[in-house]
Amino acid sequence: MRESVIYQDILQEGLAQGLEQGLEQGLEQGIEQKAQEIATNMLNEGVAIALIVRVTGLTVEQVQQLQAQTNHNQAE
Repeated sequence: MRESVIYQDILQEGLAQGLEQGLEQGLEQGIEQKAQEIATNMLNEGVAIALIVRVTGLTVEQVQQLQAQTNHNQAE
């Protein structure tokens, strides 16, 4: 069965789809992580949350959560 052309075609198609999905997910995670890093830096510089939201594309809740984490880390 593993030597059949059809099996090999299906296997290659599945591998290609898996690779594409993995790359997309990795890229999305990387973009999200970079936006959070930029937002954290902006928070440390005292930039208003509304501006951070506009610049990074993060939600207000996400920025507020980062702010809480930043404040907590600075208190330690």
